[in-house]
Amino acid sequence: MTDALDEDLSEILPGLMSAARRKTDAGRRQLANDELTREYLEAARRLIDDRLLPGEGTDPEDRPLFRWLSQRAVIDEVARGGRLRGSEGTFRDRWPYQPDFIRDALAYSLRGANWQEFVDRTAESRARLADGEDVVRAVHDAAYDDLTVSLRSSINRTWLIGAAVASRDEVTRSTLREMYRISTNAWQDAYEKAAAARGLRLRPGLTMADLNYIMTAVSEGIQVRLMVEDDGPAIDHERRTSLLGVAALAIIVACFDHLGDGLSLEDLVRTAIGAAGPGADQPPPG
Repeated sequence: MTDALDEDLSEILPGLMSAARRKTDAGRRQLANDELTREYLEAARRLIDDRLLPGEGTDPEDRPLFRWLSQRAVIDEVARGGRLRGSEGTFRDRWPYQPDFIRDALAYSLRGANWQEFVDRTAESRARLADGEDVVRAVHDAAYDDLTVSLRSSINRTWLIGAAVASRDEVTRSTLREMYRISTNAWQDAYEKAAAARGLRLRPGLTMADLNYIMTAVSEGIQVRLMVEDDGPAIDHERRTSLLGVAALAIIVACFDHLGDGLSLEDLVRTAIGAAGPGADQPPPG
């Protein structure tokens, strides 16, 4: 279980805070941070891990979203954890209505502490972007690790559900903003260190934040495709390469001024297209 006992869970549990059987806000905050409350949420997180990750044993008829995150299933999972015992009474004391619990369980699963654990799993490959002897291998390794860690983690799949409802749920939206802050800090720091170590300079008009945004979008798009399709050309496990790595290499070539020409990306494209445009292969008129 994540050791974050100083964390105020009342800020990410709107269901409990609005419906728990306590007369005062202070009482509800205390209940939100109670050890058994955390156990219920950790149990839900384990159940989400079990159900959202691919694997054998999934009931093909169990399709309704989060039907399996029932009160009884969560209480039983708390008991399997072996630390505390839940009951119908203590559960309903916190969440009289099941939708409130599901909403809080999603927010808890996506909270910053969990996302930091996820981001830390690729820390070594990010570091090799700056100090790896073979820069191409370092880029492919970082991209491959990012994809495989993401696809093996339920938090990445939970994120998709959260993103779908974020426009109508302020707590979910703020939770996902914190997720992006953590991810952005980790990857942008790696990009900046790599560029400095390898003497790379961005083309005019581009920032490292721009590149980080682009790479995040590409990574997320490939991850979504891989959740619903076979790996196909997107990822090669034997060679530890991926289309995300290919995209990263293309961005390096295009967005950094390795030629020292001082051109913006737009002017570089105009120059390239002009050089290869109609009539480029024709001899000059004699």
